[in-house]
Amino acid sequence: MRITLDHASVTLGGIKALSDVSLTLGPGETLLVLGSNGSGKSTLLRLLRGDLWPDDDGRGTRAYRTGDGPGRASPIGVRHRFGLVSPEIQRTTKRLWGHLTAETVILSGPREAMYVQGGPSPTEVAVLDDVLTRLSIEHLRHAPVASLSNGQLRAVLLARALACRPAVLFLDEFLDGLDGAAAVAASRAMAEAAAGGAAVVLTSHAAAQLPKGPARGIVLEQGRLTHDGSAASARSVYRNGQADNAADASDDQAGPGHGPGHPGDSCAPDGRGAATSPLPRPGQPAASGPTGSGLPLVAMERVSVFLNRRRILRDVSLTVAAGGHMAVLGTNGSGKSTLLKLMAGEHHPALGGRVTRPGLTAPEGLTDLRDIRRRIGLVSFELEVDYDKAITALEVVVSGIQASIGLYVAPTKRDVAAGKRWMDFFGVADLAARRLGALSAGQTRRLFLARAMVAGPRLLLLDEPFSGLDTASRALAMQAVSAAARSGTTVVCAVHHPGDIIAEIQTVARLENGRVSLDPPACPQP
Repeated sequence: MRITLDHASVTLGGIKALSDVSLTLGPGETLLVLGSNGSGKSTLLRLLRGDLWPDDDGRGTRAYRTGDGPGRASPIGVRHRFGLVSPEIQRTTKRLWGHLTAETVILSGPREAMYVQGGPSPTEVAVLDDVLTRLSIEHLRHAPVASLSNGQLRAVLLARALACRPAVLFLDEFLDGLDGAAAVAASRAMAEAAAGGAAVVLTSHAAAQLPKGPARGIVLEQGRLTHDGSAASARSVYRNGQADNAADASDDQAGPGHGPGHPGDSCAPDGRGAATSPLPRPGQPAASGPTGSGLPLVAMERVSVFLNRRRILRDVSLTVAAGGHMAVLGTNGSGKSTLLKLMAGEHHPALGGRVTRPGLTAPEGLTDLRDIRRRIGLVSFELEVDYDKAITALEVVVSGIQASIGLYVAPTKRDVAAGKRWMDFFGVADLAARRLGALSAGQTRRLFLARAMVAGPRLLLLDEPFSGLDTASRALAMQAVSAAARSGTTVVCAVHHPGDIIAEIQTVARLENGRVSLDPPACPQP
């Protein structure tokens, strides 16, 4: 299989996502695609796979060739041999097919359909058994998609892609959300597919391990192909560019008086709930948060949570004190996301358990969970999934003031101004009018960080908040979360990797098989 792009461009929502790209992917070739958030990496994979057509501008073309002929512009007839793992297909699977089992999702891959008509053939069952074993996810076979963690779902989608016996394997940040053991299994499976003759197209912000053998690398900048060479040369070019961007981001964060994102006052909410300004610069004195009388924000007593008749959390007793910044560590499926949703009031304890939120209800004595949620900022993959993709980026951010999924009440001028300030703070101000569905995974994550902070929350719940971010964006986001912790907002952050733990974290909660154990403070207080 050979795929050729010749001067191809793609326009999405009136914006050029790719411009004048010429590229050939040969049989069995490994291609590493590097670029910052919004550079066009995901769009390039969709174009190569046939999910998008090149602009009808009389110039750009695409061809699929399986022999010596001229090839065809359409992927019909070959797409069933294209395996795909991407944030986009993960969002679609979670949103539309949560009731399906992992087994059904995997079997649908070779058929290029989500719903499997009729029972699987013996050959399909053999393939299913093989990919489940190779990825060490046999235990997920009959689990409903809705009950899977983000990392578990990513592994299931990789199994679906491998079940195609792919001629081309498209992997868009496929290691994001996987714990260490799962990442090793996924990388091994990718290498086995390449050794079997599959071409591999891989996007990555991190130094993902490539299959053995020669590998090609390209760099995209603002939709243009700026480097085409070996994978090593592409990594060098991209790394140098990211280092420069990260330094610029650090300078912007620390620079005095640099734009509306760095006033000297705190982010305490005004009388309406919308933050009057973004956070103070990192390094400024912390402001005391409006948490009432020092009551704990969340208190759990012997809490268990069941989802789809499976016990996810077991007898958890945990208190989140005001200012008691906490990291939650655990493998895929250990219950990290469920624990954060429990704190936010999206899940409820089984009979015999109790969750209270005294520091979020005081001093007014709030009892309506809808009002309490306005004091909680949340970033999670599931929240992103719940949004209509036609909503604009600015509407996403402003909806954080109402703690709603989308906008149901017209925002005030003050709300809109607050939303724009936070978008500027996270470097996505230029996306205000863009539709959510037209944004990259990294742009979407920064957008939801802005949404989480726009109302000046007392409690900030972050589920893998730095996943999908390039180096510069990750540095900015970590600085912003640190600044939030110092300004009076209590941070609880679920992560896979210790490197994603900000310096302000005081306690590490480790989850294993739904049970919580606490490590001593990471930085003991004098």
